[in-house]
Amino acid sequence: MKYIIFFLSSLPFFLVTSAGADCFNCNFDKKNLANFVFKDQNLSYASFKGAYLVNVDFSRANLKGAIFDKAYANGTIFVDALLDDSSFKNAELELANFKNASVKNATFDGAYLIHAELSEKQVLESKICENIVADAMKFSGFCKNSQNK
Repeated sequence: MKYIIFFLSSLPFFLVTSAGADCFNCNFDKKNLANFVFKDQNLSYASFKGAYLVNVDFSRANLKGAIFDKAYANGTIFVDALLDDSSFKNAELELANFKNASVKNATFDGAYLIHAELSEKQVLESKICENIVADAMKFSGFCKNSQNK
């Protein structure tokens, strides 16, 4: 009986995060959201400061202006997501997949980007080149090429 009550009490939250409900300007600061699926959702201007986001799926989500500062987001999927004007200051983004995501004016100051998947176009559209960090050295060639043009 105890397990049924727990299941039923967690069901509304599950439905909100899995049924395509939008969450404009929501606050997920310091929440453990590991393995959650936020596919195709409008999470614009949401805050994920210090959140645990390992293997979260944000595919095709609208994350314009979202804040991921100091988030632990290793293995997180941002494929085809809208991340314009978002902030990833001091975020852990190892193995994060940004394939085809829009990152115009996104900030990655101090972000740990080892093995993150970002294209040259994404690096140049974001603000990575303004504050290149040691962990993002694999992108430094893109930045040098843009400065020589």
